[in-house]
Amino acid sequence: MFDLSVVAFAGRWILVDEAEGELGEFASRDEALKAAGDFAVLDREPRHVLIQDDVGEWDETVVEPPRVQ
Repeated sequence: MFDLSVVAFAGRWILVDEAEGELGEFASRDEALKAAGDFAVLDREPRHVLIQDDVGEWDETVVEPPRVQ
């Protein structure tokens, strides 16, 4: 169900795909989640994303793909 994760590491936020590995490194959590939304365009479905903060706590969110006009 969760194939994308956003993980805080050394002051950066890393977007990780279960199959592809690291997809990118971002300055903020919001930037990493936006990138996850951009990644969701590929299948045009909402993506469930696990989020791990810098103290190791996990959360989850659903990221909608951007609207194509």
